[in-house]
Amino acid sequence: MDREFTQNGQEGRNKIQLHLMESDEIDDVLAGLSFLRSLPEIDRNRIALVGHSFGASLTILAAERDKNVKAAVVFSAGGYSWDRSSLLRIRLLSAVGNISVPIFLIHAANDYSVIPGKVLAAELERVKKPQRLKIYPATGQTTDDGHDFIHREMAIWEPDVFKFLDEYTR
Repeated sequence: MDREFTQNGQEGRNKIQLHLMESDEIDDVLAGLSFLRSLPEIDRNRIALVGHSFGASLTILAAERDKNVKAAVVFSAGGYSWDRSSLLRIRLLSAVGNISVPIFLIHAANDYSVIPGKVLAAELERVKKPQRLKIYPATGQTTDDGHDFIHREMAIWEPDVFKFLDEYTR
């Protein structure tokens, strides 16, 4: 994506980002889920998806495609790219309209943007899909720190995420 940005600007980066999400990356996620389900020690009825940043957007797309997951937790979905990519905004809004599983949208207040969480939660609410949005207090000093909330503040978000997962995967 960086190379595409250098060669073709933001529009080029946006196109390659969405192409990757809808081809190689989603194929890898779906293959991983298939492998996970093949393991005898895995309870196939309790699988949830969790992703961060690019992986959070990918988690939304995977939850749209795999109707057998029970829940999805997304940290900072679209936080960096939302304002820069109408392609991503349109695709994620479409995906949440097709998701049948509960989704927990998480941001820190000082993420690059919390607008994606608010807009996606509003769309999920509009189409009457189970969802939760939580914007935690700012962490650190910068937007990079806020975007890295998942790694910086596990003790803060962990109880909420496990409560959500227990509620929807039991």
